[in-house]
Amino acid sequence: MASLLKRVAMAATAARAPFPEAAMDRFVELTRLKRLLEALDVNCVIDVGANTGQFAEEVRGIGFRGLIVSFEPLQQEFAELSKRFRHDDQWRGFPHALGSVASQMTINVVPGLTVLSSLLELRHAPPRMQTQSVEVKRLDAIFESALAGVRDPRVLLKMDTQGYDLNVFEGTRACLEHIVALQSELSVAPLYQGMPHYLDALKTYEHAGFSLYHLAVVTRTPEDSIQELNCLMRRNGALGGDPA
Repeated sequence: MASLLKRVAMAATAARAPFPEAAMDRFVELTRLKRLLEALDVNCVIDVGANTGQFAEEVRGIGFRGLIVSFEPLQQEFAELSKRFRHDDQWRGFPHALGSVASQMTINVVPGLTVLSSLLELRHAPPRMQTQSVEVKRLDAIFESALAGVRDPRVLLKMDTQGYDLNVFEGTRACLEHIVALQSELSVAPLYQGMPHYLDALKTYEHAGFSLYHLAVVTRTPEDSIQELNCLMRRNGALGGDPA
């Protein structure tokens, strides 16, 4: 069967047949995510940079029934997020950002494309950029209250904060033992000023005890090079056979 599929793929490629590459990539990424959630007995997903709940909806869609805790600082997006999950009794939402230091900060908002909003500045900002003042907290300072009622938390931490993921991760130090997996967006071609190199981000996660489980392309540049990746990682020792 594998050889037949390979021959079909080669013939289709040679004929330049249209192929749903993005959809297939997303299918593989979600399949890997589901496998990891189940293999690690994850009982809580913390969704940082939730926007209007796209990732949370996907997690529900692949069968996760545990607690989802969403963090989204933009006012309108948080309102839409809350409305979207208002009937989900295993969802909690918080209207603030996460980082390494508790503070009040200004977030740069891209009108009409708020998924690109960031606490960092865009390298090539579009006209009519907007800003909002947002409250920033450390995750480890609010971890117990955010996950109240969850016994023995086994957390997947998803971070999609447009260049601010390492700041979010730094704020997990006192609750890191409960995080058994993480997903972070890596930028190969930086969109924001001052954001870390993707190899430095991977090195930070590896030094904290996580191993790379899957990489998936998020976006490409106009020249068709990789611009952003999602990395899915698991904590060493969280799964039988993992390196300690």
